[in-house]
Amino acid sequence: MNGTTAVAHTMWRALHVWKRTLGKGVHTLPVPPSTGIGLSVHVSGILAVHGGRGDTRETVLLPEDVCVTPAEPNRPLVVSPRGNRPAVIASLAIPEAMVRRFAGEEFRMGELQSPHPCPAVTSDPVLAEMVKAVVAASELGADDVYADSAARFILAHLRIPRSRAAAPSAPAGGLTQRQLDTITAYMRANSARPITLDDLAALVSFSRFHFLRCFKNTTGATPYRYLTELRIASARTHLENGTETIAAIGQRCGFSGSEHFSRSFRRVMGCTPSQYRATRPESPAAGHSPA
Repeated sequence: MNGTTAVAHTMWRALHVWKRTLGKGVHTLPVPPSTGIGLSVHVSGILAVHGGRGDTRETVLLPEDVCVTPAEPNRPLVVSPRGNRPAVIASLAIPEAMVRRFAGEEFRMGELQSPHPCPAVTSDPVLAEMVKAVVAASELGADDVYADSAARFILAHLRIPRSRAAAPSAPAGGLTQRQLDTITAYMRANSARPITLDDLAALVSFSRFHFLRCFKNTTGATPYRYLTELRIASARTHLENGTETIAAIGQRCGFSGSEHFSRSFRRVMGCTPSQYRATRPESPAAGHSPA
């Protein structure tokens, strides 16, 4: 797997755990044949999950998403990072024997398998944090007692009935909430780096012109304007609370130079970064009144 580094690989009797750093390109992550349930979450970066067996669909994982891998032979997890930096993915597998042991003889493996031809992605903040916690515990040397307890919790959580309501469709000429969340998450994660319209359009598999129209219909702003305002919001935080120079803050927030930063900041805030910092009550530049 080109550009892939296995950061952690732990095999307890109840759980198998991996943490991988993925560079650019498409990566095929094998799932052990003994797996009863496979779960993956993204830890950092932007990561897209691809369908399998000729399926061209893909889903960009959001922070609270969990990818459930079907427990079937020869069904790998296919993923690819998006953006300008590597992505880190945390995965765990509960062997089928352990699933049956913990869940009881009445348990049917089909209850937790996806009938769809691609891995199932679901929003589940509790489960997403649990997967990350288990991977972190493996790096700290947790024992089999911990792994047994974690596996029991995960299985109990997965069996809780959940709503099967269909995801809301996109408004006419706009983006779905998930598509918008994917775009804004990417903007925030990469705001210090150059972001192109093609980069954003590729996240939702749109042409650049169709994406531009749908984004503006949904948010009322162009992607460039929306991204600029995110960068200005970040810059304001640094101006209010930090001691970095104006130039350093502009660079940190993704502006190409001091002039670009000052011009963009004035257009949004009505003043320059220096003027904004000078008006803050606790600003280092404003000084303090003598006692």
